[in-house]
Amino acid sequence: MRNRLGESVSIVGVGCTRFGDLLSTEGIAGLSLPELAFMAAREALDDAGLAPADVETVYAGNVMAQSSHMPATYSQIAKWIGLDGRPGLHFDAACSTTNVGVNLAAQAIASGVYDTALVVGLEATRNQPKGLSPFEREPIPSDLMWLWTDQCVDQAYATPQGYDIFTSYNGIPGLGYCRKYGVSLEEYDRSMFELARTRMLHGSLCEKAFIQQTLEDEAKAAGFNDAWDFWRSRYNPYVSYPARLRSLVTPADGASAIVLARTANARRFKKPAIAIKGFGTSISDLPWYERDPTKLEVDRVAIRNAFDMAGITGKDINYLHTHDCSHIASIITAEATGYLPEGRGLAIAREGGTRFDGPRPMATHGGRHSFGHAWAASAGSDTWEAVKQMRGEAGKRQMPKRPEIAVLMTHGYALISNCLVLGAA
Repeated sequence: MRNRLGESVSIVGVGCTRFGDLLSTEGIAGLSLPELAFMAAREALDDAGLAPADVETVYAGNVMAQSSHMPATYSQIAKWIGLDGRPGLHFDAACSTTNVGVNLAAQAIASGVYDTALVVGLEATRNQPKGLSPFEREPIPSDLMWLWTDQCVDQAYATPQGYDIFTSYNGIPGLGYCRKYGVSLEEYDRSMFELARTRMLHGSLCEKAFIQQTLEDEAKAAGFNDAWDFWRSRYNPYVSYPARLRSLVTPADGASAIVLARTANARRFKKPAIAIKGFGTSISDLPWYERDPTKLEVDRVAIRNAFDMAGITGKDINYLHTHDCSHIASIITAEATGYLPEGRGLAIAREGGTRFDGPRPMATHGGRHSFGHAWAASAGSDTWEAVKQMRGEAGKRQMPKRPEIAVLMTHGYALISNCLVLGAA
């Protein structure tokens, strides 16, 4: 495998809506999904200094057609954005969707077929069209939403009530990590507390996060003077021991968009270009791991291919986002990249080391818990954040030193591992 792009390709524009609930969240309440996608695309095009007429191809990603009623997502979204008549496709890589789209668009540009491409990811996980109208929406019962999500799994492994993602992605890896590295369950709980505090701090500093509240503020609102007491209370129950509720994903509605172009044309654009240095994708299905639940070979293949293309190692990474709809899975993945030392990730999190101003910043927009998780749009929100950090545009959560190399490692359920390496153009 050659594992190289024929020509350098860069990200020249990024956009992201606020994540939240289309029925109630300020800034997106009352919007249809096409309108949500349009908002993200318009922001990305404005960021690049482009008009829709400048885009030559569009890739539109969506996972749950049940909540969008748009099986022909590409053609519908292209028309709303002003790209009617452009070539493109509708694709689905579960929660890795948007960044898999970046891989596809980069290859199309490097092949010489196109000069510019737009990738859009959109999702509604909390509500669905009401009746036949695409504009009126109603809540999705959470058990139905998780059942639809479970349809991403090979149906030979699925069960009528849904595959237990919370056990396989939270409880078992957590217990396995403790056993493998000699971490007590008390230390584990304290580490998860500090990690959640970090994620919620980041979300409180991000204008587009779903949950814009610190853990301390949430505790006070519930009548607690001490956040640690709140953490161990009935307000934060175990979902799959030893994982608690606030170490898990917050389902959300949202959209993200990314504009790509050949790097040779980068001076034409409004903002500094961020180069696609490498990418790797690998797929698996249940079970994801064998005897050791802290080792996912599917991740290691994606990481190895991306790092080989980029010519980097884990020591070169300045900023990392891992798919943190499970906080323990995010630590395990970070250790697989070499960004966190193997067996030390939880301790670093417990010491506040993954804060935006810490030695190993991660998920500086709030991650899947605070920023929220809108399946197909989430990887693009991670890329939006990485680009903002690399340009020095992240505001109150800006890292003290702009990262030169950023890595985005996502899991698409179940399981599409995608690793994307970004660097200066």
